[in-house]
Amino acid sequence: MPARLLPARYRWLLSLIMALGTASTSLTAGANGGHFMVDDASIAPPSNCELETWVTRLDPNTVATAVPTCNFTGASEWSMPVRYNISDSETEAVGLQYKRVLWSTSSGPTLAVSAGTQYSLLSDEFGKFYVNLPLSVQPLENLTVHFNGGLTHDRVLDDTYANWGVAATLKPLTGPVWILEMADNEWRSDPVFAAGARMPIGSTRWTLDLGVARDTQWDETAYTIGINIPNLF
Repeated sequence: MPARLLPARYRWLLSLIMALGTASTSLTAGANGGHFMVDDASIAPPSNCELETWVTRLDPNTVATAVPTCNFTGASEWSMPVRYNISDSETEAVGLQYKRVLWSTSSGPTLAVSAGTQYSLLSDEFGKFYVNLPLSVQPLENLTVHFNGGLTHDRVLDDTYANWGVAATLKPLTGPVWILEMADNEWRSDPVFAAGARMPIGSTRWTLDLGVARDTQWDETAYTIGINIPNLF
């Protein structure tokens, strides 16, 4: 199905590529944590569960997402994103993602792999399957660059296509962590650009995310606010 013929209720997803969208619009976890499009190569700490939540406004829809993530074995993590459309008062989709670090050194690049699927509760079927390879490189002490490449099989579009993205995470000595991103795939004709900031909430380990994404193909802008809880127990 050509992009211009995609039903309107799916179009808001195009602005939330999340590293494979993350998945070029699939429902995934990760992406520097939380809603950010381009994933990093890190995983949750061993024997730990965390929760990332965010709300995105892309007129005329407001959508909430919750992503519980657990690391049971130390080398990998499982995530289960759930997306709820506040505007329509219905749960739209659930997902399942597995992520594992393939290679890591104390001072060099880190490479991971993630794979997952999205199940649409609106159509009662699996909508997407994807695999993504995030690579994180730290050229400077306060700067980390992330590269993503992967494949998505979209059953709605009846197509399999490549995805890619690049992001930079800047961690100043004081103040928020800043993230700049660009993501695209073969199905689109123009990329999505995004910027965001992450800051601590008081004296807790919780963090607040603020983000904006510009879809240059659809000429639309999405605004996001999120809260991340790094330790559930």
